[in-house]
Amino acid sequence: MWTGALYALNALLNLGLALALAWVLPASSYGAFTLYFATSLLVSHVSFDWIRSSAMRFYTPLARAKEPALRATLDLSMAYSAGASVGLALLMAAFGLLPEASPLALSALVAVTAANAAYEYWTALCRARFDVRRYAVMVAARNILTFGLTVPVAALTQSFALTLIAFAAAILPSALYGALRLRDKEARPRLARRALAWRFARYALPLVVAEGCYLMIAVANRSFLAREASLAEAGAYALTFDLALRALSVMASVGDAVLFPRLVADLHVKGAARTRQQISRNIAVMLLALAPTAIGFALVAEPAAQLVLAEHFRDAFTRYAPIAATAAFAYTVQTFVLRPAFQVELRTADMPLAAVAALLADVALLLLLPGRGLFAASIAHLVAMTLGLALVLRRAVVSRLIDWPLRDIGRIALGTLLLAASVAPWRFAGSAILTLMARGLCGAIVYGAAVWLFDVAGLRSLLRGTRSAADGARPNAASGATPI
Repeated sequence: MWTGALYALNALLNLGLALALAWVLPASSYGAFTLYFATSLLVSHVSFDWIRSSAMRFYTPLARAKEPALRATLDLSMAYSAGASVGLALLMAAFGLLPEASPLALSALVAVTAANAAYEYWTALCRARFDVRRYAVMVAARNILTFGLTVPVAALTQSFALTLIAFAAAILPSALYGALRLRDKEARPRLARRALAWRFARYALPLVVAEGCYLMIAVANRSFLAREASLAEAGAYALTFDLALRALSVMASVGDAVLFPRLVADLHVKGAARTRQQISRNIAVMLLALAPTAIGFALVAEPAAQLVLAEHFRDAFTRYAPIAATAAFAYTVQTFVLRPAFQVELRTADMPLAAVAALLADVALLLLLPGRGLFAASIAHLVAMTLGLALVLRRAVVSRLIDWPLRDIGRIALGTLLLAASVAPWRFAGSAILTLMARGLCGAIVYGAAVWLFDVAGLRSLLRGTRSAADGARPNAASGATPI
């Protein structure tokens, strides 16, 4: 539970950082920052993410104790992949794929790529080991230093490249802490095995291809707007779609951080049949959180924009927030809700086709839609994410990987419709804060009441069972027994 809370806090602070940089950087500099940052994520993902994904799937507490070669192989693979990331970044710069290119900008791209990949790797090991204390230290240090260093540098220099370098420098202490504190003494480099590395690659390569395609969509759309419109318009697109994705990721990441590691650990203890039941319940729980978040984001976009966004981003954000929320919902459902079923069954080869189709659809629409502005990029993004979800969903149904919680899904849909119908009429002319508060409070009450009334995902039984367990534990505690 604490891991999920920390993961959510990290996502919220990332959202806050995006808002802060949008305020202090000029529109064109913010657009360049978002394009280079998206590119760094793509390079980092292609180079390193197969290791992070393998650590989350195979580096269980039991495997850590029995197979020191596993951790040794992960660490050595991470070191070798660093060279690949630098080479890929240099290749992209050499082909002129990025605007505002300069030696400083290239150095910033490489620095952010390496620092962020190292941080993600060590935090993945923390989560796989259920090491909440060290995970908390890394999250806290990263976010304190990020706000304390990156935002002032952005405000003082107005330079996207220096802002990226400051961001990389702020991440580095957390990565170094993880490297020092999460060492396995038994996992010496000579124990690394090529066979294990190939096993990791076979498992993770489909996931890397799939996620890489979605990251390429973000880079392609930003580059498209930077070339056909302006860097300022690319920044408006990035802010709108990134905020929608981050808002849903806050909810989705809690479930991913808590549910997936336990699902993998339970697979070895409780067997496949019990795991399928747990996957079904996890799907209901995740949709329970994601559906109202997507609807709520669209409904509060207008008053929220007036309160928290820089003026030059408000109109575009208000206009395209519903599209961004729908696209973010489609992406998070396939990534955080459906993908774990494929990962547990080691069926990750089923994932890339949907992502490749989504990328091709995005590029085709960018070329075919009339106009060269935000509308074309937004529609292309929405169609791509929706197509990706549809293909993953079809594969999950055909493969019979999931015991679908259809009753809970229907109840969640009804609760979400009630939320939208009750929230939309609330509007206080001239007062964005009253509109935001009224819509947020009304939505929480209506959806919470619907979820409780319909007992979605056995919520009432779960809460009553927790309360009963707590009541039953009190006499034992009072008699001197040590509660666990």
